[in-house]
Parts: sequence; C-alpha cells; structure tokens
Amino acid sequence: MKSYIQILILFLCNLLFGQQQVADLVIPFNVTLDDTTYHQSVEIGLDSTATDSLDFHLGEYNLPPIPPPGYVCFLILPYNNFSGEIVSFKDFRFGELPFTGVKEYRLRIMYNYGATISWNLPIGTTGLLQDLFGGIIFNLPISGIGSIYIANLDLIVGRIKIVIYYDNVIPIELTSFTASILQNEKAVQLNWTTATETNNSGFEIQKCPSLIPSRREGTLQTPLWGDWGAIGFVPGFGTTTEPKSYSFIDKNVLTGTYKYRLKQIDFDGTFEYSNEIEVDVDFTPNEFVLYQNYPNPFNPSTTIKFAIPGQARNDNVLVKIKVYDVLGNEVATLVNEEKQPGIYEFEFSVGQDSSPDIASGIYFYQLKAGSFNQTNKMILAK
Repeated sequence: MKSYIQILILFLCNLLFGQQQVADLVIPFNVTLDDTTYHQSVEIGLDSTATDSLDFHLGEYNLPPIPPPGYVCFLILPYNNFSGEIVSFKDFRFGELPFTGVKEYRLRIMYNYGATISWNLPIGTTGLLQDLFGGIIFNLPISGIGSIYIANLDLIVGRIKIVIYYDNVIPIELTSFTASILQNEKAVQLNWTTATETNNSGFEIQKCPSLIPSRREGTLQTPLWGDWGAIGFVPGFGTTTEPKSYSFIDKNVLTGTYKYRLKQIDFDGTFEYSNEIEVDVDFTPNEFVLYQNYPNPFNPSTTIKFAIPGQARNDNVLVKIKVYDVLGNEVATLVNEEKQPGIYEFEFSVGQDSSPDIASGIYFYQLKAGSFNQTNKMILAK
C-alpha cells in the first residue's frame, strides 16, 4: 500500500511541475545494479536560474520517503546537509554559459552489492567520483563518455560525491541557418552551421506551410500559417568544439510560402528550437519552353514537355501542339486547349488504340502559344 502512495505522490509532482524549463547544460548519469533489471538515470548540470536547493521549474522535486520501498538511486539536495535530506533525480546549480568553475553533486545508491555508473560529459568538463571523505576510499577521474564499476556498495561507499570541473563550457552554438531554392530540382535546400556542440543527437527539420499564398495577382498578402510538421532528421556530431556544416533538401515543395525551423535534440531527449526562416517559392517558368522529347529515338511512345511562363498567370493561354511528318502533313494533335502557367507533359504513342500507326522515320512536333512558336525534331525507330 505504501508503494502505491509513493507512486501517487510522484505522479502528482510530475503533474504539478509538468511545465518544466530545460536547463542550460544537462549531464546525464546512469546507474545499473548487479541485478540488471534496475536502471536509474539522474541529471546534473548548470542553469542561469538554478539554486543549490530545489528548483521546481527545472524538474527538481523531493521524492517520496526512503528507504525501500522507495528509490534505490537518487541525488541528495543540498549536498552539505545530512539532516532532513531532500532527494531528487535532478540537481542543477547556478552557472551562466560559458562557465568556468567547480560544482559538487551528491549521488546516493542504496544497495549492498555492486553497480555500474556511466556518464556523458560534454567538452569542457572533467570530473571525479569520490567517497564522502574526499577520495580516501576511492577517487576515480571521469571524462567524455565512459563508465565504471563500483563493488560492495554500503552505507559509506554508496554515498558518492560527483565533482565536476567546468572549463569555459559552452552549449550548442548555431551560427547560421539559411534556405535556397533549387529551381531545376523544384526543391528547397536548408543549410546550417554550428560553432560548437554538446551532447547533440541531431536536428529534426520542421516545416510549416502557408494556407494562403503570399502573392496573389502580384499583390503581397499576409500568410495564414498551417501546423508545424517534421520532414526529416540529420544526425549531429555529439560533443565537439569544431565548426560543423549541415544540409537538408526538401523535395516535397510546390509553389507557395513556407517556414522552416530546426529542433535540436540532445541524447537525453531535451531539445530547443532554432529561429524560423521564411521561404517564398515560385516554380512557375519565366519563359515559354518546348523541351526535347524523351526518349528520342522512341518506340512506341515518348514524352513531350513544355512550359507556360509566369507572366501569363492572369490569363489562360491557348496552347496547340501538333505532330508533322517530313512532308509537312499533320500526323496528330496532342494539345488544343487553354492552359494556366506551369510545366506540362504529354505522351505521344503510335500504333496503340486510337493513336496513329505511322512508319519509322523523322517527325516534327510544334508548340504554338500566343506569339510563341517552336518546332523540335524527333525520331521513331520501330
């Protein structure tokens, strides 16, 4: 019954402080007992709003009573107080990034056998795992990503000091985020760079479309935006102080206006958003174009592609495409109708259903649209 009450208390704590601020720098530690069915993660680190006591806005709260049935692994706040202990899975201390200094955290493992402690320290930090006596029993240096096994935990050894040395530690620094339009591919390319990264799992790319075009009949309009959605993920470089460059191509793009942003995600699941960039995409052609058919030579069908330019956006254009033999005789009419600006493709087939059954040889296809007139050559090879 007691354990159920504790679970209820913890649930209420999560509910009460559910809207939590993400700390500026989070360092995860994981404890795995000899009985590998038990894993517990705790988080320490820095934040410009943190104190040495409970910071509810950062997700720190006093856990239900211990010892068992309670929690086997937890952090003790404040670290210099043995009476009326406050325990939490998170312990963040004051520090404005970039930060240089020393902070001490206290880890308690209530277990009489052995446990493996693993960590992921960002660039600019090193540390020590010590006993309560300042390293008389054990004094274990830690850095980077690693783990260590401590045997025969008891009341003394199970109380561990985590001493972290911060040396000008800095968070992920996004130095640029830009977009460019790839007209030939009908896509948008996003590029961004970082100066430094700390525990960076990667970037989720998100896009938000405009529900109302930003340009309507040449007049600038205020877009009505849709919902943000994820369109891809690019892995990060973990922890590094070297500049890194990233790129992502969004090929699912039509003429319109879009917003893009990056959701940078740490290995521990915390995240933050980049600034938003807005892109106005217009894939309507700039001029009339009659492309070369493909394949060429062909048998029994080929594709004829043409473009109607954007300056014709306010008026439909009467488009005619006809096929002629070398003597100038009309073989087929492919298009004879008004078209909006855009790029179109039509298939020309021979000897199938209602299509003309013509002999191998050279043929010509002609596009007439307004004052535009162009003729290209194609070859039928049966």
